[in-house]
Parts: sequence; structure tokens; C-alpha cells
Amino acid sequence: MAFAALGLASLVLVWQLLGSLHIVAEASLPSPWSVARALPTVLGDHEFLDAAGDTAASWGISVLIGSGVAIFIGLAASSITFLQRPTEVVVNTFRSVPATALIPIGIMLFGLGMQMKVSIALYAIFWPILINTIYGVATTEPMRLDAARSLRWPWWRRQVFVTLPSAVPSILTGVRIAVGISLIVIISTELLGARYGVGTVLVQYTQALRPDVVYAGVLLLGVIGALVYSLLVKLERRFVRWVPVA
Repeated sequence: MAFAALGLASLVLVWQLLGSLHIVAEASLPSPWSVARALPTVLGDHEFLDAAGDTAASWGISVLIGSGVAIFIGLAASSITFLQRPTEVVVNTFRSVPATALIPIGIMLFGLGMQMKVSIALYAIFWPILINTIYGVATTEPMRLDAARSLRWPWWRRQVFVTLPSAVPSILTGVRIAVGISLIVIISTELLGARYGVGTVLVQYTQALRPDVVYAGVLLLGVIGALVYSLLVKLERRFVRWVPVA
């Protein structure tokens, strides 16, 4: 905790020096104290809070749907022999395409609403969860599968009680990565083309020449992201005791 506080204090000090020594113009980088004073403005802005609710809904929907679909496909593709090679080809082909490059396509297909944001975020997070699921399935102890087969367990029972528990550590790593990616992609879509959300409000403050409020909003988003990550780690430690969480 002491080292974390020291690191944070060092960051604030460097931030302050960049402005005090005029290395970066105040119009581009307001002082930490200006940003701190702008936090009540952000927290008291009903438009920002409503937009944050829309962003949070898009974030949650994309993570829930993306996790469920990617885990299911990952388990099936890894366990059914004739699906393994086609899945590998698809993953290698599409995972390198930046999600933000698909924003124009998303706008044409779904307009500027929540559907567009969720669809782009789903594309972005599907691949890391799928890859981690496949990797987790590959690390399943063969002797456990042999024991399940010797007991004449059906395929679905082997997946649920043997393969899935073995793959959980890798799957959860993919989900934690996906949570951060989803937030980044959703904010990006709001900055570049969505009708509503935190990103659109930040653009409005930028156009109004209020960099202090913009930085305060970005800082608030960072804190929320860190809290969600910490919550996921605590939930893993609480409910999945056999998983070593870093």
C-alpha cells in the first residue's frame, strides 16, 4: 500500500512539474489541482451521469454476452476434433482486425445507438476470451478425462465437470482482459461516432474548452475501471478458491 501511494504521489508530482515548467501548455494539460476542483462539476452534471449509465449498460451487456458466447464456442471447438482447425483459421484471420476500424460498418448496420457500441465491443472482447478458453481446455489433465471416459460419462458431463473447471483460470484471465478492452472500445465508439455516452459528453467539454473537466472525467473512468478489476479479483478469490489470482 505504501509503495502504491508513493507511485501515485510521484505521478502527481511529475504531472505538476510538466505544467509548472511550461513543458506542456496548461490548455493541454491542466494542473492536478484544477482537475481535482473540476471533479464536483463532473459528478454534479446530470448529463454526464446519465451518459455514464448508458456507457455502463453497454459495457455490462457486451461483457456478459461476449463471455457466454466465447466460452461456449471455445469449449465446443476445443473438444470436437473437426472444429479445431477451422476455429484456428478464423481466430488467426480476424483477431488482428482492430475493433475501432469496424466502427463505420457498425454505424451502417446499427446506427449510432447502443446496438452499435455493444456490437463493436463484442467483436473486440470475443477473441481474447475465446483464445484463453481454448488454451485452458488444452491444459486439462488427460488422466482426468480418461477417468471420466472410464466411468462412461457423456460428452456434456465431461465438459461441465472436468474440462470447464480445469479451464477456469485461463478463462477468468481472458474475462479480466476483456473487461478493460470493452470499456476502451465503448468509449472510443462514443468519441468517434455514437449518439450518446460518456465519450460524447467529453467531446462536448473539449469543444467548450474545459480541459480540466475532460481530464476529471477521464480520471473518474480510470478509477471506475480499477475498482471493477479489483472487484473481479475479489470475487474470484471468494467463489473460485482453486484459481490462483495475481
